[in-house]
Amino acid sequence: MRNSGKLALGKLAYHHLENAVMHFAHTLPDRAPEDWEPLERHLQLVSDLAAQFAGELIPRAPDVSAWGGALGRWHDLGKYSAAFQARIRGADSAEAHIEGLPGRVDHSTAGAKHAMESAPRWGRLLAYALAGHHAGLADTEKLSERLNKTIEPWRHAAPSEWLATGEIGRPPLSIDRNDAARFAFQCALFTRMLFSCLVDADRLQTEAFCNPERAAERVAKPPMGDLSTALNDYLKRLRDKATPSPVNDQRAAVHGACRAAVSQLPGLFSLTVPTGGGKTLASLAFALEHAQQHGLRRVVMAIPFTSIIEQTAEVYRKVFAELGDGVVLEHHSNLDPEKETRLNRLAAENWDAPLVVTTNVQLFESLFACRTTPCQKLHRLAGSVIILDEAQTLPVGLLRPCLAALRELAADYGCSIVLCTATQPALEHRDDFKIGLEGVREIIPEPELLYSAMRRVEADNLGAIDNDALVERLSAEPSWLTIVNTRAHAAELYRRLRAMPDAPPDDLFHLSTLMCGQHRSDHLVKIRQRLKSGLTCRVVSTQLIEAGVDVDFPVVFRAMAGLDSIAQAAGRCNREGRLPGLGKLWLFDPTDVKPHGYLGATAATARELLPDFPDPLDPDAVRKYFELHYWKRSGDNRWDDNRVMECFPEERGEFAYDFRTAAERFQFIEDASQTLFVSYGDGIQLIEQLRQSGPQRWLLRKLQRYTVGVFQWAYNALLAARDIEILDSGFSVLANSDSYGHNLGLRLDAPGYREPKNMVL
Repeated sequence: MRNSGKLALGKLAYHHLENAVMHFAHTLPDRAPEDWEPLERHLQLVSDLAAQFAGELIPRAPDVSAWGGALGRWHDLGKYSAAFQARIRGADSAEAHIEGLPGRVDHSTAGAKHAMESAPRWGRLLAYALAGHHAGLADTEKLSERLNKTIEPWRHAAPSEWLATGEIGRPPLSIDRNDAARFAFQCALFTRMLFSCLVDADRLQTEAFCNPERAAERVAKPPMGDLSTALNDYLKRLRDKATPSPVNDQRAAVHGACRAAVSQLPGLFSLTVPTGGGKTLASLAFALEHAQQHGLRRVVMAIPFTSIIEQTAEVYRKVFAELGDGVVLEHHSNLDPEKETRLNRLAAENWDAPLVVTTNVQLFESLFACRTTPCQKLHRLAGSVIILDEAQTLPVGLLRPCLAALRELAADYGCSIVLCTATQPALEHRDDFKIGLEGVREIIPEPELLYSAMRRVEADNLGAIDNDALVERLSAEPSWLTIVNTRAHAAELYRRLRAMPDAPPDDLFHLSTLMCGQHRSDHLVKIRQRLKSGLTCRVVSTQLIEAGVDVDFPVVFRAMAGLDSIAQAAGRCNREGRLPGLGKLWLFDPTDVKPHGYLGATAATARELLPDFPDPLDPDAVRKYFELHYWKRSGDNRWDDNRVMECFPEERGEFAYDFRTAAERFQFIEDASQTLFVSYGDGIQLIEQLRQSGPQRWLLRKLQRYTVGVFQWAYNALLAARDIEILDSGFSVLANSDSYGHNLGLRLDAPGYREPKNMVL
């Protein structure tokens, strides 16, 4: 049964509402006003929940709850205006509170103005969150415009108890009084965390009233102890089935080191393990036991955007299958449509799960986001273990803001950060890398000895080679994995190999991010089956296969790349150490394709080192690579190419932050992409459900497996060719099924393409 408006309202008795002019927060379609939600009720519930969330942000300072409580009380004060109440009683009342559309009434500026008047010292931090709880966090100039604008009168109708300031004191941050720049960044992150508390509380309480059936889906989650027990049982089953081998002995040693470190106090850790050393499960074992011992609430596993996180999520689902569906949350697609609707807001992810598997893109772009949907989940990071798999893959040009965020999460928000890497740790402080993290504790006692013990591959260099010569060289091997730097190059090599005379029909596979996640997973199942059965298997892939994908080839070919990527490629060769000798990694420098940007820069650095280091996997070579590529980077904006940190100027009591500009500048991927749902497998039916029923949380989670990220230029071309349909909800779906193929995935080379057989009338 839907909650009635006569539920207990905390400090406000319902008779107060009955004896006054009723003000409403939300309406219900086809229901009488007595079933609508009273504004006082909504403010009370949001205040209570935002206070709870804020009280959990900083472990040593539960009184931060006062900040959250104030945000909840004040966020909808503008709804007391007669203009808003007239609007909510009119047509399209369900969307009356969405600002920025024709005829809508600005109801969020009222709380921001009140915060500035009631808490002059810190009110501007609150004002950013209050003014932006629908439109997003603004730049300082835009906020000032909002604070100076004339709005509809509201104060005469608001109960005085909602306007009290409460105990809002100085933000309890670990302040270094000699570092004004850091204090500015800390205050900006604190503001974004408070904003997250408000947005999540507002959306959850709105969902509870407007859609109680959907709210009931948010079931209680098992405690960390249950997850740790389930993982231990799973690992025991693996050990019992495993064939004794030197590789498995080293994996057991890695697990032992992880378990020995769990009692250390929360903070910064590194886990340096060669590829194939069992980092995926060992880091999780550390995280779960560490969280259990220190009262942390969740584990967040962040994986490079170039990898296939579906594989890691699938492993974790097997581990925790008996604990139910709500344990593992897989969140990687950027499902944040430009169009804001009530359904879109209520379907957004808030990471309320004990184990979240996501990407570096999703994690870090959310930490610097300004929009409501990506920020909603941020407060859930507080009190978490955050595992950064292949931490050295963070973009060099964004290292300063990335490391600043990690530093504050560990210093103020009770997080433990685990920097996982298969190569030498690249992110620690040193004389020539002063922005690096300090106080990082290595979990593996002697990483260099572990590297030597797990050496299973030798590398050689084919030098410069064109596509014709490369295809001929590949044809000499029965089974191999070839990794290239671009999707176009992978597709071209696949087409050439496919067209060769007498080519086996079923042993050649292509993998790239032009294929949706489920498509890639289906291919990987076939690839593993062939490798396990000893059948020939040839795979052309982009770098997505280099992290988190458990495959084992006798030979790997790798287009020139950074040494960290080369080491990852080596981890797909002789992974289990079953060959009588060492596996073979062949490097090659393609002459038909020249990578640009980050890929081009890393390849150039590696190319510079190879004459001095014949073995690119040598730890000394990797150390020199990071010295050239990371630590001695020069320029006016060292490690902050887009000047993100300039958006948070040294603090002089003005709190003049440019949140929107920071979000625009902080782009993990140089070319922004659009998310497209594609017609593959079950995705066809799921897309139809989205079209008919609109976004729902369970549906969007399933649809993540059927998305492809498309660069803006390609998206525009597909849209112009009518290959894309934009649904009423704002999501984009592939309307032309002929534009998606079984072998290569999404076709970007021929917008508007139709199979001849489908054009016959």
